[in-house]
Amino acid sequence: MHFLIVALLVPLFHPKIQTPDEEKQILQLVDDFFIALEKQDTVAFRNMFMKDARNYAVREVKDSVMVRSQLPSGFRFKPDQILKERMRKKSTVVKVDGRIAMVWAPYDLWINETFSHCGVDVFTLIKTSAGWRIASVSYTMETEGCS
Repeated sequence: MHFLIVALLVPLFHPKIQTPDEEKQILQLVDDFFIALEKQDTVAFRNMFMKDARNYAVREVKDSVMVRSQLPSGFRFKPDQILKERMRKKSTVVKVDGRIAMVWAPYDLWINETFSHCGVDVFTLIKTSAGWRIASVSYTMETEGCS
């Protein structure tokens, strides 16, 4: 009887196990984000996000911190600025618990093949009935220490 009670209670106190398939789906969505960014594919880009998603840019400027918030639907591609962002896959971390996930992805970014900056992207994702969607992207922008 005690074993049955413990067996029923354990799942309540331990996080769900992250499966390789879930992690693969999540990383594919993040890769698709970078591809849509580079190809300037507005439709694909916007379809990755939840309806009420937000993006946050965090940048240190001298002795202060600049935080900019934007709706993904407000993001505008500039035809004369091709963005190429690549995550550093060996340093990327994925955490999953049921229908929520987080990706911590150090990245490097080029504009028109010229290195611009590096930083860390933090993707918060939610698994909907349509699959994984981005709930938010927060990212830092650094011009130093990008080796």
